[in-house]
Amino acid sequence: MSAHENDSKRLGQALKRARLTAGFTGVEAARRAGMSQPKISRLENAVQTPGLDDLDTLCSIYGLSPGERDELQALTESLHRTVESSRSIRKGGGSHLKQLQIGRVEADTSVLRYFQPSTVPGLLQTAEFTRRIYGFTLEGEKLVAAMRALQQRQNVLYDQDKSFTFILTEQALRWRLAPNPVMAAQLHHIASLSTLSNVTVGIIPWSAEVEEAPLHGFEIFDDRLVTVGLKTATISFTEPTDIKRYVDLFDSWKQSAALNDDAREHLSRIARDYDS
Repeated sequence: MSAHENDSKRLGQALKRARLTAGFTGVEAARRAGMSQPKISRLENAVQTPGLDDLDTLCSIYGLSPGERDELQALTESLHRTVESSRSIRKGGGSHLKQLQIGRVEADTSVLRYFQPSTVPGLLQTAEFTRRIYGFTLEGEKLVAAMRALQQRQNVLYDQDKSFTFILTEQALRWRLAPNPVMAAQLHHIASLSTLSNVTVGIIPWSAEVEEAPLHGFEIFDDRLVTVGLKTATISFTEPTDIKRYVDLFDSWKQSAALNDDAREHLSRIARDYDS
């Protein structure tokens, strides 16, 4: 049994123990909490992880002490946060399998939102730009497999049942990660994709005033999952409070972004700098 499964089981047992100590049946606990009895059962049997709001409600109903609440809250937060290291990705089969995993998440999502302050998101990359980026850490067959998997992912953009919004900073487009002709072609490619009816691209220019500094990129899949890519790990969040925080951040930066025709104008201007 994994550490995550152990912690999930421990949380479920703690909730059941608290309910029994309070003298409530599952039906009574559900009634007081405004939940269904099956949900109480799922939480206690580690089938479902409670949101922080649900946990707070149950802790109040069961009369748990502040110390007990803090312990269960910390455990719940850790269960809603998954950290996958770059080393574990390599051991688990490599970057191409990670691309396939991301592709499955995207295939199961209707509303997809991407924020990137430092580079071009994978779905928007040209093949040559991808070759340069992946070539920093991969070579040979591993490079080919990763590129092929990303190209397979990119087909999802043409699914008209899905909505995509990409918000990029101007800095993300100006990091010279490839020779000038590759960079210029990459910007023209983004502009072309932005004309798809289900794709919105926003560019936050250097001159824009923003309400918060962007510390890292992230992706939001519907309102159920947020992933944050760091240099040495990928962090996933499923707790509703965390997701709302990222949705609010995304909406705030979208307000500062140039969209549609204005975004294409910025892309053309930056591309001309690479062409000159």
